Amino acid sequence: MKVTSVKLMPILAFSTLGIQCKEDLTKSETISTDSWQIETSNGQKIPAGWEPFNFDSFDEQDPFLLRRNSSSKWDKEHSWKVMTAGFKIPVGWEPFGYDGNDESDPILLRQSSSTQWDLKQKWEIKTAGLKIPVGWEPFTYDCKDQSDSFVLRRSTSGEWDNKQMWEVRTSNGLGIPEGWEPFGYDWEDQSDPFLLRRCTTGNWDLKQKWEVKTSNGQKIPAGWEPFAYDSKDQSDPFLLRRLIN
Repeated sequence: MKVTSVKLMPILAFSTLGIQCKEDLTKSETISTDSWQIETSNGQKIPAGWEPFNFDSFDEQDPFLLRRNSSSKWDKEHSWKVMTAGFKIPVGWEPFGYDGNDESDPILLRQSSSTQWDLKQKWEIKTAGLKIPVGWEPFTYDCKDQSDSFVLRRSTSGEWDNKQMWEVRTSNGLGIPEGWEPFGYDWEDQSDPFLLRRCTTGNWDLKQKWEVKTSNGQKIPAGWEPFAYDSKDQSDPFLLRRLIN
């Protein structure tokens, strides 16, 4: 797959308790100096300082995709645990991905050993078509589910904004409308693979812009963040993004 650099918008990485636009704005000021590294793991042992961010359901040996940032703000001592769960998420675990090939245990969970990680947080997950209930966040996509493909989550902790509202749509990556953020990739959709979202609450910056491109993972340019993975692309599977304003 060849993706030309294009202009996009809004932001996110996987945060502990949902989208925090204030943190994203801070990130936009420093993103050009950040450099990322990626590797894979079988999930049994994730090296200290690496964060699981996606899952390659086609790789049976090392399916977990890991990343770390060379930024001085990145906690190189934090360590993670990963596991799977159906629709019951243990206290302190965060859903961060979905394995569309695992029909019995599709939800991928993670937990940090960092002292800043809230081990008392609780999450709920559900699916939705193109109408997302108030307070729920789309966080991944099940390309095998034709009727209810968007997977949603919300935290039951007090810090979660239960009044936030979201919209989702798709794009071919060549003309992403202003105010929309890429958050996932449907490798089974040849015409519109990029999954976009935007928050309809007042905290969302509708003027933010993004660029996207692909990488083989061997060298991620400074300032670019891996945010999704195309399992069908053997040459350039990693999807990268960066904020340009």
